[in-house]
Amino acid sequence: MHFAGLVKVEESLLYPDKYKLNNVDKAKTFMNICMECGLNKIIFSSSAGVYGNTSIMKKVNENSELMPTNPYSKTKHEFEKYLLNLSNEKKIKSIILRYFNVAGADEKKRSGLIAKNSNNLIKAVCEVATNKREKIVINGNDYDTQDGTTVRDFIHVTDLAEMHAIAAENIGKKNSEIYNCGYGEGYSVNQVVLEMEKILKHSLSKEIGKRRKGDIPYSVADTTKFKKEFNWNPKYNSLNYILKSALEWEKSFE
Repeated sequence: MHFAGLVKVEESLLYPDKYKLNNVDKAKTFMNICMECGLNKIIFSSSAGVYGNTSIMKKVNENSELMPTNPYSKTKHEFEKYLLNLSNEKKIKSIILRYFNVAGADEKKRSGLIAKNSNNLIKAVCEVATNKREKIVINGNDYDTQDGTTVRDFIHVTDLAEMHAIAAENIGKKNSEIYNCGYGEGYSVNQVVLEMEKILKHSLSKEIGKRRKGDIPYSVADTTKFKKEFNWNPKYNSLNYILKSALEWEKSFE
């Protein structure tokens, strides 16, 4: 399983060469070494960012057009193409998992997101809730969405881990496969903040900021393919649960 890579959209706009070096060039070197050692099966952590600026309020499936809009998502797309070419040449077996917005934390508090100055929405909301951050900055409220803020499909990390386990059990049955990893349910920034306020039973400090470069208005997965092929249903597909698990994780290292 190949998880390594740089992941910040804004940073990729500033340092595109750095992202290509790490996410493409070094990844290819890694893959070549794996093949030399007889390792010919790979599960790759890709991104919903490869779909780019999709039609408003329309879910994307694995066959949707790919239009990556920033250096980060372009590197994911480029490495996807590299793997698919190797698979078509029957040199490897590959499964590409396109992550939507991974969130939440392990319920036993063994793992969760740790990052300084994170621009991850749920991380930021939890930091404000635990008085580690002054306020939530909502990056734009003038998008063409139901309330003007961006909409995302959040998937709990434990469900995502299970999807990887299923992929590992089934890799090799075909030369290559691609699956979306999400729930098919979109929540706006405002909805996420409001849900946390309901959990806390008090309001959070917030302000409207400028749009963030590289952000797209709407990103929601069509997850029909994975569910049908593996008869899979998520266990933690509740925004309330995702937020509570992330909040408890944040509290655990105050």
